Amino acid sequence: MVDDELIGQVVASRYRVIEKLGEGGMGTVYRAEHVAIGKQLAIKVLLHDYARKADLKERFLREARAAAAIGHENIVDITDFGETPSGSVFFAMELLDGQDLAHHVKHSGALGWPRAKAILLQICRALGAAHAKSIIHRDMKPENVILIEREGRPDFVKVLDFGIAKVSGATTASSG
Repeated sequence: MVDDELIGQVVASRYRVIEKLGEGGMGTVYRAEHVAIGKQLAIKVLLHDYARKADLKERFLREARAAAAIGHENIVDITDFGETPSGSVFFAMELLDGQDLAHHVKHSGALGWPRAKAILLQICRALGAAHAKSIIHRDMKPENVILIEREGRPDFVKVLDFGIAKVSGATTASSG
C-alpha cells in the first residue's frame, strides 16, 4: 500500500486519515481523526520502504517513546502507536496548528530580541526536561521548533522530531 493510499483509511481501528501534512526522511505525517471521539490529531507513519526492516521499525518507535517519556508542555505530546494496514508502524501525537520557526523567519524576517528570548527560553525548558530524563535531542534546528498559539499566548513552542535522540546510552535513527 502506498502511503497516500492511507487517506480515507482507518488505521488501527481508531484513526481515520484525512490528509497528508508533510514528509521527512523516514516518515510521513498525516492529519487524522479518532473515530470514536472525533478528536483531530497527527499520525506519523514510517515510510513503506523502511517498514520491511525490523530494526528501522524499532528505531522509529523509539522516537515516540523518547518524546512520550519526557512529558513537558513544550514537547509534542505522543499518545499512541500501532501498525498500519500495510504493515508499517505509526505513532499518534497532538496536532499542532502553527508553523515551524524556519518557515516563520524565512517569511517574516529576523525576530526581535524580546520575542527571540521568549522562544529560546521555552526551547531551553523543553531540552532541560529531556536532559533530566537522560534524552538528548541531537537534531535541534528551526524546522523542529513549531510555534503555536496556546491559551491566547502566541509563540508557544513545541519541540518535535526526537528521531536521532540519544536515549539512556542508546542511539536511535532519524525518522523524519
